[in-house]
Amino acid sequence: MKIVSFVAATSNSGKTAIIEKVVRILKERGLRVAVIKHASKGFELDRPGKDSWRFREAGADTVVLVGPDRLALMRTIVKVPSMKDLEMLAGNADIMIREGFKEDSLNKIEVFRSGVSGQQPLSAADGSFLALVSDRAFDVAVPRFDWNDAEGVADFIATKL
Repeated sequence: MKIVSFVAATSNSGKTAIIEKVVRILKERGLRVAVIKHASKGFELDRPGKDSWRFREAGADTVVLVGPDRLALMRTIVKVPSMKDLEMLAGNADIMIREGFKEDSLNKIEVFRSGVSGQQPLSAADGSFLALVSDRAFDVAVPRFDWNDAEGVADFIATKL
């Protein structure tokens, strides 16, 4: 499985928007794609009053929802699972895309958006990045893709990894 991580200096930089486009392109090419998102501020999968919410409110440590075409797992955790554990949960995929996980990233692609991400991309000073996706040009040592070039980003992922 090929693994790539999309990271940014701040939230609201557009990681999800870029990933969404790249996933569509990779799926059109017949690849199996898994996405693992780091929700640093937490999240709730279900709405109050629904069965799964009620089970969690009752104290269940794990709730699995199974439907005819999808499965969701909610589990109370004491610490963030290791990347290996997350990869196992993601299942059999050709490419795994991680969103976030700045501290534990593999094959990092930075997403930079003017007015949101700061003055300079992280990749300008950090040689561990593979590429930069941004809405303006920067002098960086890695390939730079325009914000609207999801096809180029998908090509890079498919061939580079």
